[in-house]
Amino acid sequence: MLRWLTGFAILLVILFAGCVTRSGSGTRIERRAEDAAARQAAESWLKLLDDGDYEEAFEWEAQDFRLWRTQAQFVRYMQAHRAPFGRTLSRGLIGAASLHKLVGAPDGNYESIIFKTAFNAKSPTAERVILVKSAAGWRVIDYRIY
Repeated sequence: MLRWLTGFAILLVILFAGCVTRSGSGTRIERRAEDAAARQAAESWLKLLDDGDYEEAFEWEAQDFRLWRTQAQFVRYMQAHRAPFGRTLSRGLIGAASLHKLVGAPDGNYESIIFKTAFNAKSPTAERVILVKSAAGWRVIDYRIY
């Protein structure tokens, strides 16, 4: 009887381990969905920049990371540093990385996405958008153009 109970317990452990493995693949699917949502948010935000709608782009920035500049400062910065490149001709994904730590920021769920972008007044360049997952969805915390 003891041998039977031991065998049954081992069988339960094996079955439970199989369930854990299957739920792990669900996590991978969820991660891909999160990556896609972050990329969509970055592309939508970049579209606002492409259209020159800097006021609305500022509204898409994460509240916690807006403390160091006002909307007017953001608009002036974009008018001086982004607008001179002119119309966006093309944009393609170079790559993305999920991060949990950023220098100077609390641990969180971050996504760094890099695009190769061509503008009519600038040779092809790279744009990097860093987003943070918040209760309101993916929000931009940093943008760089190289």
